[in-house]
Amino acid sequence: MNPYDFVRIDRQQPLHKKQPSDHARFIGITGKLEGTITTLTPLFIPRSTRDTPKRFQTNAAGQHIIPGSSLKGLIRTLVETIGPGCERLLDEKANRSSSEKHSPCSQPDSLCIACRMFGLIFRETLLEGHVRFDDAVCNNPVPYGEMYTPILGSPKQRHSVWYFAGPGGAATGYKYYFHSRTVRTKETADKKVKLNQHIAPIGINSVFTFSANFDNLSEDEWQILLFALVLEPAMRHKIGYAKPAGLGSIEVALTRIETIDMQRRYISPDGGKTVHEGGMLQAYIRTQTQRFTADHTSVTLNDLRRIWQWPPPINVEYDYPTQEWFNKNPTAPISATHDAPKQ
Repeated sequence: MNPYDFVRIDRQQPLHKKQPSDHARFIGITGKLEGTITTLTPLFIPRSTRDTPKRFQTNAAGQHIIPGSSLKGLIRTLVETIGPGCERLLDEKANRSSSEKHSPCSQPDSLCIACRMFGLIFRETLLEGHVRFDDAVCNNPVPYGEMYTPILGSPKQRHSVWYFAGPGGAATGYKYYFHSRTVRTKETADKKVKLNQHIAPIGINSVFTFSANFDNLSEDEWQILLFALVLEPAMRHKIGYAKPAGLGSIEVALTRIETIDMQRRYISPDGGKTVHEGGMLQAYIRTQTQRFTADHTSVTLNDLRRIWQWPPPINVEYDYPTQEWFNKNPTAPISATHDAPKQ
């Protein structure tokens, strides 16, 4: 079965574009959250060097990290998918315009939920977001042997029956990779095509710690941020390199949330702080994310639940279909790959 599928966009849902919160005034939810990221499969975040094998990203102290920009990208994509947000990321990846209703944000006083939360760069417009992630740091990565990935470079968007199955040929939705019980490897690099890589990932049960600061979030922005971070008990995130080969499955858990009532910051003995930890934290998260977890009619959420199901199904193996299969089945839907011959 193909290693990815699409989380469809419910284009009947309004975007609710509006003016973002002002950074100069404290009128929303402000504070800091902390959490852990635990690897459920091998994980590889490449650093930009020409090492052989390619090495994991590290900071100046030599610690393995998931850059804050990578975490922001992961969570922003989820917010844009679920929100719904404008189709900025889809337009960039698909090189095809959205419908006018879901077109990328361009006016600083009329932004979708994702652009309000994470910022906007458009021509001369540069707006800072309200959610900022620090690097996630792993002090004791679990060793994992070097490996050669399978070819990861296909299929492409030219298989339009998959990528552009939306109304009027619009983008189907956002591509998400399935979790897998196995890691696919090759014995050596394929020097002829050079599309598989020699990498040095870290192993299962490596634990990263991370934090994020947020300010002036509205209630709906705060709730979708929490849901994008913790998901549901039977779901997990994927991040990093070689996701089609079975790498990158992670579990995100929040360990502490501190919110600050800025109106009471200088007049209250506790500085206006409210801290959620332990059992109280979990109860708080359940309450705040209930509008998502209780929604079983959303095509978007149901697609995401199916693709990011954890644990993954026992009887399914994921791999790209062969080029011959694509040649013989140019109009076959992505669901037809269940029994397709593998690469």
